[in-house]
Amino acid sequence: MKKFKNKSISLMLFSALTFSMMQIIVKILTSVPLMEKVLFRNIISLVFAFIIIKKNNLRLWGEKYNRKYLFFRAFFGFAGVVLFFYATTQMLAADAAMINKLSPIFVTILACIFLKEKICKINIISLIISFAGAWLVIKPELNATLIPIVAGLSSAIVSAAAYMFITLIGEKEDIYTIVFTFSLFSVVCSIPPILLNFVMPNLKELMLLLLLGVLAALGQIALTYAYNESKASDISIYDYSNIIFSSILGYIFLKEIPDFMSITGGILIIVASLIVFIYHKNN
Repeated sequence: MKKFKNKSISLMLFSALTFSMMQIIVKILTSVPLMEKVLFRNIISLVFAFIIIKKNNLRLWGEKYNRKYLFFRAFFGFAGVVLFFYATTQMLAADAAMINKLSPIFVTILACIFLKEKICKINIISLIISFAGAWLVIKPELNATLIPIVAGLSSAIVSAAAYMFITLIGEKEDIYTIVFTFSLFSVVCSIPPILLNFVMPNLKELMLLLLLGVLAALGQIALTYAYNESKASDISIYDYSNIIFSSILGYIFLKEIPDFMSITGGILIIVASLIVFIYHKNN
């Protein structure tokens, strides 16, 4: 059991690193339109999931009664990626990552509203600390445009909605069916705006776009296997290493340095999640 848990932790850390690298590439590709980045982010995952489904004779479209949940998961997941990519291009990579990590908090709120799940006192305390941390991350930007901030927060909210629909699907569908439908929806929805504003990437940009897709696929695979081999409550906290990786990579490749308030806010967000993690481990 300990061996599997250590493997899952390693996979979670690897996933967080690949998603951080993906985020940096999104920022580097300044001349490539947003939707082209979204297309490449999903197209390799689409091909990989299709191959796995066909090889293992899995359901391509899922059971009929689950298709509405698959659709909503794909819709909100696609919206989350678009909004997160936009926020990433307009904010510090570390700040965008911090705000995005509010999605587990919004999952708790949405589950309470729509799934009638109860929120314990420790979750309420965690919510307050997380929002205080988010305010510190956001506040330095209030003297500029609010659009990237709203996009970042909206990304966390719609991503939370996507996770909620994954919870509703549960183990009724194979993970690769979920990935396939999400990736296909994202690719199809990316094509119309690309046709209206297509920019031919040069060789370097094309290589980075392909790397973007590979990193997204590897990150998703690692995340999937991590959650398949261990309890979510045991390993989910390690996903917050994404904030640290984004901060380091942002400094190395983009010379971005989060200010004191942003760093403090990120620490509060991590502490809030750590409180919930420890609480559920001991209860």
